[in-house]
Amino acid sequence: MPKTRKIIIFSLIGVVCIVLVVIYGRLNPENSQLFPKCPFKLLTTFECPGCGSQRAIHYLFNLEIGNAIRANALLVFSIPYILLLLVADLLKSKGQFFKRLHHVLYSPKAIWAVFAIIIIWWIFRNFV
Repeated sequence: MPKTRKIIIFSLIGVVCIVLVVIYGRLNPENSQLFPKCPFKLLTTFECPGCGSQRAIHYLFNLEIGNAIRANALLVFSIPYILLLLVADLLKSKGQFFKRLHHVLYSPKAIWAVFAIIIIWWIFRNFV
């Protein structure tokens, strides 16, 4: 891919991210018709693992950590893991440590562990 094309793509991604930060920072998804409602919750009245994520992101952008955790604790507590995944993926060619970290984080055991945590969260938030 030509260098100017990469610059344009990364610039567009940056602009989209800034726009999303502004939207999520200023508009509370709980009070706005702009944000979609969860179809699973509308059909079943149960919350899916992602329910409350939009509100949690809004609260995080406004540094309301307690409200973010109440909206969706799984999202808030998974942010460090997601950042670690990104770092391991970006730096896997920079040394043995990052290569091993990438191997561990992207292993089938890690994926199954994340899947189990999501299922446990889904059950916990609806029945406990």
